[in-house]
Parts: sequence; structure tokens; C-alpha cells
Amino acid sequence: MKILTRKENLNNAIQQVQRAVSLKNPLPILAGIKFETRENQVLLTATDLDIGIRCSFPAEVIKEGTTVLPARYISELVKRLPDLPVYIESDPDSGSVKIQYGKSETRINGYPPEEFPELPLPEGIYTFTLPGDLLKEIIRQVVFATGNEESRPVFMGVLFEINGSELQVVATDTYRLAWRRVILENYKENDISLIIPGKTLNELLRIIGSNEQIEVTVTQNQILFVSGNVWLISRLIEGSFPKYKQVIPQDHILMVRLKTKDLLDATERASLLVQEKSPVIKLNIAENKLIVSAYSEAGRVHEELDVYQEGENLQIAFNAHYLGDVLKVIGSEEMTIELSGPLSPGVIKPVGNDEYLSLLLPVRLREE
Repeated sequence: MKILTRKENLNNAIQQVQRAVSLKNPLPILAGIKFETRENQVLLTATDLDIGIRCSFPAEVIKEGTTVLPARYISELVKRLPDLPVYIESDPDSGSVKIQYGKSETRINGYPPEEFPELPLPEGIYTFTLPGDLLKEIIRQVVFATGNEESRPVFMGVLFEINGSELQVVATDTYRLAWRRVILENYKENDISLIIPGKTLNELLRIIGSNEQIEVTVTQNQILFVSGNVWLISRLIEGSFPKYKQVIPQDHILMVRLKTKDLLDATERASLLVQEKSPVIKLNIAENKLIVSAYSEAGRVHEELDVYQEGENLQIAFNAHYLGDVLKVIGSEEMTIELSGPLSPGVIKPVGNDEYLSLLLPVRLREE
């Protein structure tokens, strides 16, 4: 392989794909990035066998070929190169690769390309597109609610469920739940239900560009996202997602409406003093006032917010970090909290938007 390209193009492509590099996998080849030539472009690929990322960039292909370079060395080297054309030549006999820049050069020993796992692009059973900005918003609003227990993989994923033209996206770790609904334009395929790993969606957030249409292709056990010149391929999680609709309260005895930023700021200040093992804050709602309080060995916080109240007075406690996670992504200047009791889940919604809600289980207070 012999190619000539710009440092900026090479560096951008490496930064994209190296997120899928596996440094802890027992297969050494998975610590590498595969370089392949395709006419007037180069295709980089990395995978940890769960996620694969590909990125193409323009280059002058002098001689076609394939090589695999250790991600750790090639990424750090390219970042530090001067802003000059970069010439890369692989030696299939020795396995080394020469990188020239100006009058200087570096040689890096590569891996045998034939050992790199194949990563074919899936031919989809179902396809649809979403605006990149919308998909990023959807992911941010739900992915925080995924779990991290490998013994329960279903809870580590996000449910994407399409019925007709309606897409519902749900995540839960059994302590909290986030739900988002979107109407898909021009989707005429069959109804589908799939669970995408939260890890995949977090990586996708870093790949999606602004003002791009994201093409989504679904097979029986894989999903492909295409954003510009970047492809992200991921396995799907097998299993049945819990029947989440059954846990969302349909009635409430108290509803409060307030500014999102006011509660977020108060929650973050209270979080500074909560115990890390038990990060509990109390919300006491009465007479159109919401009092946020927290107590610990470090001190105490007591903040009073003006709210609009409908219903009974009530005191409830939440995990401060969980509440803060919701408030950061709700995406609305004003919000409502619906409560049906001190030990029942609280439902948090943006004002004027029925397409999103988050459910949060309360913490049982000691005196109860």
C-alpha cells in the first residue's frame, strides 16, 4: 500500500474509528486500525467485536493494499505531525509501515492484515432516516437511564420500537425510566422492536455531525448508522424489554410547575453536600413553594423555590444525581412534576410537550 494524503484528513479519520479499538481484548489484532485503499480514498476500520466504526477519507492511492497499525502509536504520531502532506507505505514482507512527512519519517510495526476480523456492512431488513440533531437529542434524553450491570444486559440497552410511523425510545435501569416519542416521515416498513446497547448510542453521539441525515439500517442482530463518511455497526441486545408502560402512573395527587433551571441549580448545589453512598435530597411541596433540602456531615442546604401547585402538599426524596440527570436533558424552560405519593414514582415532563417524560423512583426516608 502506498498513499499520499493530508494530515488533517488522516487525523480526523483516526480519531473517529479509534473509539471502537479494544485495548483489553485478548486478541492483539483488535488493538489495531485497519487501513484499506478504495480508488481515490482510504477506509479505516476498528472494532471490539461488539461495535465497529469505519471512516473514509480522500487520498492519492499510488498502490493499493491493506495494513493494520497499532491504534495507540499511529493516533499519537499523527496528532503530532507537522501540517504537511503525509506519505504512507507498507512493506508486506516485514509488516512495517513507513510514514513520511517532509524530510522526516517514522516506521511502525503493524499486525498481519489477514488476522483482522471481517466487518461487512449489513444489508438491512428495515431502513429509515432521522435528522442528526434530532437523533442526538433523542439519545441524550434517554441513554442516561440505562443500567450498567452486565448480568442484566437488557437494561444496558435502549429500546427502539416502531409502530406504524411512530418511534418510541425507552431506557430504564429499574430505578428510573426515560421515554421519547417521534413521528418518522416516509417510513412504510413493518413494525420493529430492537434493543441497542447504550454504549453504542454514546459512541454515536460523538460521531453524528450537525445538519446531517442519519441513515439507519436494521438486520436481525445488527444495526448500522451512517453519518456522512462514518459508519457505526453494532450488535443488538437479545431479550425482551420490560413492559415499561405498566409502571408509568396514570393519575397523580399533586402537580407542580416550575422553571427547569431553578430546580437544576438548586439540585446541583444540594448535591455538593450529599453523601456519595446515599445522595438523597428532599423536596417538600406546600402552599406553592418547593423546598429543596439536603443534610450530611459536611453541612446542610435549604432552598425555597416558587412553584405553581395543583393538589395536596407532599414531601418526597430522590437520588440527587438521578434527578440532575433528568433536568439536564429535559430540553424545556419549564417543567412539571407529577406525584401520586411519597413512595410512588415521580413523573417529570417538559411543559407543552407530550413527546417526552422521565420517571424517577423515590428514596424511602428513614423516618418513614
